Amino acid sequence: MCGIVGYVGKRPAIDILLKGLKRLEYRGYDSAGVAFFSRGKLEVRKSQGKLENVERLMDGSSELFADAHCGIGHTRWATHGKPTTQNAHPHRAGHVVIVHNGIIENYQEIKAELISRGHKPESETDSELFGFLVLEAMEKGQDLVTAVRTSFAHLEGACSVVVMSEREPGKVVGVRNGSPMAAAFDPQGGAILASDAQPILEYTKEVIFLENGDVVVGTEKGLAFFDLKTGAPLDRVGEILDWSVDKIDKGGFPHFMLKEIHEQPAALVDTLNGIMDRVKTNPFPLAAQPGADLLRTAKEITFVACGTSWHAALLGKYWIERFARIPVNVELASEFRYRDPVLAPGALVIGMSQSGETADTLAVIRDVKKRGFKTLGLTNVRGSTLSREADAIFYTSAGPEIGVAATKTFTTQMLAVLLWAGYLGIEHKAPRTSPAGTPNAKPISFEELFHEIVKLPHQIKECLDDPQGMITAVRSAAKQLQNIKGFFFIGRGFSYPIALEGALKLKEIAYVHAEGYAAGELKHGPIAMIDQDMAVVVLAPQDSWRDKTVSNLEEVKARGAKIVAIGGTHDQNLKNLSDFWIPLPAQKDESLLPFLMTAAVQMLSYELALLKGTDVDKPRNLAKSVTVE
Repeated sequence: MCGIVGYVGKRPAIDILLKGLKRLEYRGYDSAGVAFFSRGKLEVRKSQGKLENVERLMDGSSELFADAHCGIGHTRWATHGKPTTQNAHPHRAGHVVIVHNGIIENYQEIKAELISRGHKPESETDSELFGFLVLEAMEKGQDLVTAVRTSFAHLEGACSVVVMSEREPGKVVGVRNGSPMAAAFDPQGGAILASDAQPILEYTKEVIFLENGDVVVGTEKGLAFFDLKTGAPLDRVGEILDWSVDKIDKGGFPHFMLKEIHEQPAALVDTLNGIMDRVKTNPFPLAAQPGADLLRTAKEITFVACGTSWHAALLGKYWIERFARIPVNVELASEFRYRDPVLAPGALVIGMSQSGETADTLAVIRDVKKRGFKTLGLTNVRGSTLSREADAIFYTSAGPEIGVAATKTFTTQMLAVLLWAGYLGIEHKAPRTSPAGTPNAKPISFEELFHEIVKLPHQIKECLDDPQGMITAVRSAAKQLQNIKGFFFIGRGFSYPIALEGALKLKEIAYVHAEGYAAGELKHGPIAMIDQDMAVVVLAPQDSWRDKTVSNLEEVKARGAKIVAIGGTHDQNLKNLSDFWIPLPAQKDESLLPFLMTAAVQMLSYELALLKGTDVDKPRNLAKSVTVE
């Protein structure tokens, strides 16, 4: 997703813009640029490729920007038009300069009208057209803020813009109508605008998250807010964020992704403390809040999510149905919203989005609310759209996640839905049943289960810090498999969503063909792909499905595939069947095994990406949060 930074005040604008854009690189981009006032005139510097290209364009021209105290910057992720310098933002239309995030759905009609009136757009983008609309409005006598408002009324689609004009130097005007935007007062005087809080935190912890339909005006005096449709002044209150700048740095790790994998134990502890009322001694003491009431009274639960969040939701289905005996559906938001879905009376719809800005998930939440159903959100970002539009919200406490491939936001989502499952099991007095396939096994109590969950962060940390255990095994397997044709990840039960997540991670950061399957589905077609040039990652911990999974392993081994087995430390039989062995410590309850398996598949993907030489933190073609359909 594109990144926007705007600044006006007493500090050097170029420094703030470039540093802010670096903070937004994690969102993914393929071109970048800045625009700034110099001696009363607007200057634009932009380039395809990385932000370093823009910095090089600034070399040797310090006289232009030494006195610049107002400007806007942008990192573009290509949608309309190729990732070229011509299509990079900012775009200029006469004395107007704009940056834009989102999609203008009716851009073809607007473009045809502008051309018919003599304008000559230079780029292939939909974004540039908005600049010409503002230019026309100002030429008719409107001031900048009014011109932005009236021009925005012509647009269809979810987007945000930030605009400057040489006619009104020292002013930055932003509109939020879909794509997120945050703003803050500069303590030294002035204002900062950005796509999210990351570029702001170095200067202040108090951040204002704009609502849809907000106009923000930044000047040296600070910020003012107005309603997009009416122009009426608005009061907006800031939130104090506890994210620190050091959490946004690599902290000595070579990549953000590796740092964030290692931050998972702390993120799990913070999430546990944020969702639970730890003053209470009973198991699964969910803190009192509206979301807890919605969970408790739900007759049925439907999760809607995309990507990694969908995988976490699948685990939520397994856990809630097992522990609470409540029916659960898991839906891809992008499919659910275009079906004609049937929801049972009393159903609760839960939208899961790490960023809280996933367009398809938000669309479902809005639609089902109109139909009278209660909605709950789970996100990592306070002030996000999901946190404001759902009837109630739960937050994970992963802190800022810079690597595009989700790691700690995934495991904290997993923990949140597991805690919900335990809470609902106690509230509904659901009996603890034996796992499927092991009728003689005695399930542990809810008290014991919660105690084991509390110990999970320490166990994950031990696995990640042990150079002679899991990490060494992962690195050895990756080194010998780096040239393999493709990977299959297979698992059953709780391991199946982790198989999907492992395959997704490998595709995302190593650009390797990988597929995740329920192990029992192999013989229904995919096994035709198995030969000596394929690797099969078998998730077979000591759980109810272990023996069935091992039988599937033997089927692929007989066809020559390289076997990477992830299982219990003392499972000698599984070790003997595998070409590469990744051991995991045992758990008292099999429902907790996904957390340890997740760390293993994350590290396998990371090590393979290192060997492939890819950009681990900013994989090609990907954006951190998907705010367009």
